[in-house]
Amino acid sequence: MNHAIEFRSAPYELLTITPRKKSLHNQLIRVEAGKVLLKLGKNEYVYNQGDIFWVPFDCLSSLTIFPSTHLSVTTLSIRLLTSFPVNAGQITPTSLMTAILDKLQSEFIQHEQKPGFLNDLLSVLKHELEQMQPKLRSSQESQLVTQWKPESTQISGELALILRIREARKLKLSGIKTDRISATLFDGNEEQFKQLYLSLLGEPI
Repeated sequence: MNHAIEFRSAPYELLTITPRKKSLHNQLIRVEAGKVLLKLGKNEYVYNQGDIFWVPFDCLSSLTIFPSTHLSVTTLSIRLLTSFPVNAGQITPTSLMTAILDKLQSEFIQHEQKPGFLNDLLSVLKHELEQMQPKLRSSQESQLVTQWKPESTQISGELALILRIREARKLKLSGIKTDRISATLFDGNEEQFKQLYLSLLGEPI
């Protein structure tokens, strides 16, 4: 990153799965639209529109970002001599933090270049973050995702489909053949499996 604090707002049209690795920066992520799964160890945490969560430096994690999701991400360098939270988790924002993030999002969308003003906003946001205490809250939805297996019936709809496609991708990367994957996850309907894989991930199986 070029600056000590950076803000970006990014749409994700396709299913995006980040590799499991340690974070090189501190990150504050707000879900502007859609859904994100944060995996920490063996547990997963579901975040929906309006939720804000924190991923600290050196945190081993991965994200599953659903199609048509929009995220705003504030990245804070470890060069900053600031005591940021060391634990990952959901943040309950102050009214000031919400107002700052709303303004940053608005400025980003409008492509307005006001470096001094934006730097002032980010500086105030940095001070707000010093006081935050992220908490890992395992909602019922989060527990169901953590416990999910291909034969599970407690999750349905888009969430179930995303989990199946994610599992299919994992099996593919492990060298499992397409016919075996479709038999395990899609009742042997290989054509449907290929179509879903392509439409959600944007790449052929």
